[in-house]
Amino acid sequence: MPRPRKRATRRHPTPPGRPRRKRAASAAPNPRGVTSHDVASLAGVSRSAVSRSFTPEASVSEKTRRKVMAAAQKLGYQPNVIARSLITRQSRLIGLVMGEWENPFYTTMLRDFTEKLGGRDYQLMLLASRTPADVEAAMRMLMRYRVDGIVFVSASPTPESAADYVRTGGRLVLLNREADGLPATSIVSDAARDGREIAARLLEAGYGRIALTRGDARLPSGVLRVNALRQAIEASGRARILVDRSGVLGYDAGRAFGNEMMALAEPPDVVVCSTDITAIGVLDAIRLDRRLAVPAQVGVVGFGDIPAASWASHELSTIRLPLAAMIDLAVSTLLAEPGAATTPRRIVVEGEIVVRSTLRGAASRPA
Repeated sequence: MPRPRKRATRRHPTPPGRPRRKRAASAAPNPRGVTSHDVASLAGVSRSAVSRSFTPEASVSEKTRRKVMAAAQKLGYQPNVIARSLITRQSRLIGLVMGEWENPFYTTMLRDFTEKLGGRDYQLMLLASRTPADVEAAMRMLMRYRVDGIVFVSASPTPESAADYVRTGGRLVLLNREADGLPATSIVSDAARDGREIAARLLEAGYGRIALTRGDARLPSGVLRVNALRQAIEASGRARILVDRSGVLGYDAGRAFGNEMMALAEPPDVVVCSTDITAIGVLDAIRLDRRLAVPAQVGVVGFGDIPAASWASHELSTIRLPLAAMIDLAVSTLLAEPGAATTPRRIVVEGEIVVRSTLRGAASRPA
């Protein structure tokens, strides 16, 4: 049986004088669908002008930049960084591999790196590495993201993974670590000079029984510093090193070491540590646990000059590293122009001893 036909609906013309009913306005465009072409059309500029307006230090007039930014804001446009990286072959990402999270020196370094790179329109990818396997896993992850450079802090890659990364065109920087033959630029303090400076200050203050403590005994910078200090002390004939202990790192380890030293039949009259946080642990052991006077009975020296070193409750004497200069050198190495020379080099910076109230004679040399 044939189906009945639908009755056709007739459109009646709008009577004269009556306003035509408007269709409902369509929803605002999804910002994810807005392209640089849309921004260029609205701003009345070329697509390359849009690209330059969003690229730091690119050549574009201020008038054009304002027009582009106004159009982008109106459309809700944000440049697609991933798409741009495919064109420019630059991810604008820098990897940072860090091992010592407990040391506030490195958290200060992390903050400064983030600010410096952000000012150049680069972002930081932070990966933790407590073991050699962690370091290798971090290298593989960063290579997958095609990072433009990698900084190693308190960690080092293997020669094989470093070579693999450099072959891709990336750059490696080791901060406060020796490169040891790696294809990387190392930025280190003059460790031997630091050791001699500490020894001279201890001898000047009249200390005679010295205890040394450090974390990893294999670190070249630590070896250089301790050897230089030892040579200066032995050459003076006025003091001697009672203890040279490695594997002591962090506040708890420092406090335990301080208590152990003060319990000796012949305790040291000064303790020199490889980090400030270890030195603060030693300081609390001497003052709080053993009730000894600092610096009259025992002196304490740290390394790094973290913010807590200058607190009134500590006033720790220490070696201050030029952290801002070291980070500037690292950033300039990582972000050098593609055609610039990239031969790995060793850059040496000088620290300075800061004498506060944990060493005798601080009143005559305020810091």
